[in-house]
Amino acid sequence: MLQHLAPKPTNLQQIQLATPGTWCIIESKVTGDDPLLSAVHYLSFIFTLTLVTAVGVFSFFKVKNADDFSVGGRRLLPAGVTGAIVGSFAGGTVTIGTAQMAYSLGLGAMWFTIGAGVSCLLLALILVRPMREKEVVTLNGFLVAEYGPSIRMWVALFTASGMFVQTAVQIMAAVPVLKGMLPLSSVTAATLTVLLMILFVAGGGIWGTSMVGLVKVILLSVTLFAGGYYSFSHFYGPGGVLQALPAAHLQNMLPRGALVDLGGAFSVIVGFASTQAFLQPLFAARDVRSARLGAVYSAALIPLYGVAGTAVGLFMRARHPAIEPASALPGFIFAYMDPWLAGMAAATLLVSLVLTAGALTLGVSTVLTRDVYCCFRPHADDAKLLRLSRGFIPLAGLMVLLLALTSLNTLILDWTYLSNALRGTAVFLPLLGAVLLPGRFNAKGVYWAVILGPLATLLWAVFTPLDVHPLFVGLPVALVCIAVGRRVPGVAS
Repeated sequence: MLQHLAPKPTNLQQIQLATPGTWCIIESKVTGDDPLLSAVHYLSFIFTLTLVTAVGVFSFFKVKNADDFSVGGRRLLPAGVTGAIVGSFAGGTVTIGTAQMAYSLGLGAMWFTIGAGVSCLLLALILVRPMREKEVVTLNGFLVAEYGPSIRMWVALFTASGMFVQTAVQIMAAVPVLKGMLPLSSVTAATLTVLLMILFVAGGGIWGTSMVGLVKVILLSVTLFAGGYYSFSHFYGPGGVLQALPAAHLQNMLPRGALVDLGGAFSVIVGFASTQAFLQPLFAARDVRSARLGAVYSAALIPLYGVAGTAVGLFMRARHPAIEPASALPGFIFAYMDPWLAGMAAATLLVSLVLTAGALTLGVSTVLTRDVYCCFRPHADDAKLLRLSRGFIPLAGLMVLLLALTSLNTLILDWTYLSNALRGTAVFLPLLGAVLLPGRFNAKGVYWAVILGPLATLLWAVFTPLDVHPLFVGLPVALVCIAVGRRVPGVAS
């Protein structure tokens, strides 16, 4: 793999953020007057993007009915499940965000991907069998089977809202990625991102997420593992990268304290296991074994991406201590990788953001079709459901585009926290109850938990200045509702 990595540039002059906190444009001359971003970079970028787009278009032909679109006819094999899960989850936070945090805080950057890996194991060991055997299409459908229809609309509202916000986050992050490669305005870059998102999933649905996701896994593994290996190989090389790093970067896995770092990992566990987009591949698996293996493979891959991203962040901190932290991974790609690999890596970062946005939009579409529309039209025919499932995707894309364009200068991390908290407080505890203690939770208590938990989360996020993750406010409220509900007779209708 090292044959694809270029030596360190001898005259790296400037790494400058195009948009603070997200992407960078590298203005550099290595030797002579040739710019660092050469024609080879652009050719590789366009070729990779065209290949992935072609796979997304091809997935259209796999869909013959509404079940094919939403759950792939329940035919996904372990590789397809893995591609859909990792492809849906591994967006900007796993890639750019991990390297950024490693640059700033060191080894503590790995907690985000560790949390996702633990959540995948939780799914594989505990949740996969009961959810897959129910043969539901949505997470909401699984909960309604346990607690009754009274929670349907509330769960749909908060889970769809959480995924909608997270989709906007991916679009916001993708804008400077495109602007870093092409001379585009923010509006044009956001519009192009949404169009790619629609192209990836509107035709093929879960097949598009799975097939494009599998290609994304291959590309992401090649680029991140190559970068991680190069970084690790230079830790003891010329100049002593390890010696140039602050001691805190190497000695402390909890640089912000156990409450913050372990709390962040816990929030990822809760948010991951409460998201329709990440669970939909399990519903689409051919059988329980395929679903379980897909979750296990995902549990192995995602933390490895975190290790590789952390290595790159540490390497860049040692070699370039004055750059913006968010420039760590993009800066490494263009400064240290061969142009062909760098162009492919840049396209892979864009695909990571776009596919994650597309998978979340597919989740929103599935919830709106199966949990909302079918509630009012329970006997809708298959053709109608397929048209609606596809139609909701461009509609959601338009709404996400408007939200992203009005929020480009806001803190992306705050939106991510709110998105995870909305989904987690509405779903996580009722889900665990349905799996581990079936028939033991009073439906009335769950009903109020599904309403008051997310509302407490929203109120805390909007009106409270304290730096506490809103999930840790909403979950206790939901837990109290469930505990009190167990003592109150009667079932919500």
